[in-house]
Amino acid sequence: MPSMPLMLPSRLPADWPHREFSRSLRVGPLDWHVQVAGRGPVLLLLHGSGASAHSWAGLLPALAEHATVVAPDLPGHGFTTGATLASLTLPRITEALQALLAALNLPAPVMVAGHSAGAALALRWALTAATPPRALVGFNPSLIAPPELYTRLLAPLLNPLATSAPVGWLLATVAARSGAIDRLLDSTKSVLSEPQRNCYRTLFRDPARVRGAMGFMAAADLPALLGAGARLPCQPSFVLGALDAWVPERPLRAVIERAFPAAEVQSWPGGHLLHEERGDEAAALILDTLRGMPKAR
Repeated sequence: MPSMPLMLPSRLPADWPHREFSRSLRVGPLDWHVQVAGRGPVLLLLHGSGASAHSWAGLLPALAEHATVVAPDLPGHGFTTGATLASLTLPRITEALQALLAALNLPAPVMVAGHSAGAALALRWALTAATPPRALVGFNPSLIAPPELYTRLLAPLLNPLATSAPVGWLLATVAARSGAIDRLLDSTKSVLSEPQRNCYRTLFRDPARVRGAMGFMAAADLPALLGAGARLPCQPSFVLGALDAWVPERPLRAVIERAFPAAEVQSWPGGHLLHEERGDEAAALILDTLRGMPKAR
């Protein structure tokens, strides 16, 4: 593993999950926060919109026993800084991710796993990587528009005015004081522990992270991604939460069947943050996929 400076305590809370694996790395305009742990084939983990590498905290120890796990905070999220709203598109985040992986000086990832918007990013990265992954797992992949109810609620927050600094500050302040963060987490229909909830409270108290999450959600070009599904270099596996109200299972299955007809799809009890509430099972699935993936040519 390359030598990288430890993340400064002033940027990372003392109780942040797996802080001992945190590294800070400057690549281009971005100051990345990335967690790197374990030995073996490289496994890339990509969190969803509004989250950070902490999203994989429950899986990381088990995965690190069998792989070199790389879990970055994506641009505009967590403790990675320097992103602009214009850079939060799937193509540009993919380019930034490629630059980070090159700077880490590790072998190319053999597998990628993503959650929600991170699963969409995983698909985009797999389509463009110089050395494509041999396996891909997506938990509740964000491949459809949110239901009308959520569209109506969130639409005012996704326009250029709402993603400006003053409105981001206002949203973060209101969220911190009103319990909006917990209501948002409740809407995922996932049962999270208090420490898991505290991580999201920490993240959404920062206006820059609120703007980053909204920008990432607003900039996704799903038709282009789905249209390229036939070119995916590996057979994807998707896990859908039966209770997920943000990315409902029934319409999502229909989209997956059209865009990725060779995909393996299974349903688990749980909500949108499925991999967090069922961490042991999610880790076991990733490891089973890692062991069973096709050999390199």
